[in-house]
Amino acid sequence: MPPLILASIFALAALLHGAAGIGFPLVLTAILSLSLSMKETVVLSALPILLVNLISMFSGGALLPILRRYAPLAAAATLGSFAGVKLLLILPSAWLQCLLSLLIALYIFCARRNIVLAMPNTQSFTLAYGLFAGIIGGATNAMSSVLMMYLLALSQDKNEIAQAANLCFGLAKIVQIALLWHEIIALPHIAATLLLPTLAAVAALLCGIRLRKRMPFTLFRRLSLGILALLALMMFGKSLAHLL
Repeated sequence: MPPLILASIFALAALLHGAAGIGFPLVLTAILSLSLSMKETVVLSALPILLVNLISMFSGGALLPILRRYAPLAAAATLGSFAGVKLLLILPSAWLQCLLSLLIALYIFCARRNIVLAMPNTQSFTLAYGLFAGIIGGATNAMSSVLMMYLLALSQDKNEIAQAANLCFGLAKIVQIALLWHEIIALPHIAATLLLPTLAAVAALLCGIRLRKRMPFTLFRRLSLGILALLALMMFGKSLAHLL
């Protein structure tokens, strides 16, 4: 894929992430997987996604209260990421693309309907849900489509939700990178391949964070959900064609 096109994709996904607090892994994976396998997509995007998650996590305010409240969820998601990466390595890419498109559709449906599911506020449920979200994230980069439904049921604070989500994403991404390290460093000309897209992503992320303070969130949410819906349809069609 040409570097300028790759950088444009990274910048678009990061801009959405900065404005909404989430979305970089989901949008980036959805776009890249249209022309790459799921494994190639995850390997190529792993390091930039970690960087964007860390910047988002530390730019949202005090982190210690988030760590105290969401440590069990983050720990379970990190553990689940181990199993998710194993699925990534053994399952056909078409199955994972199909799963990702369905998860995006579920996320869009809940967001459009303003559905906030009632979640049991118990330690055991938190650990089980975090484990499930980690498995999904490790296999498809789509942890946000699962995790956001849980976080929205716990809090109405947009910054808290974004920080908690990025905490879980970041820890799970570290696990994913550790398990896929040999594949990552085997990328041809890795530094040259990722330098421009990563710089573009960071710049767009900072712009997105500024936009978050100015743009009406309802307008932006409609735009981002429309983009995600189109990507989900394209990805589902591609995966279905391979499966049939």
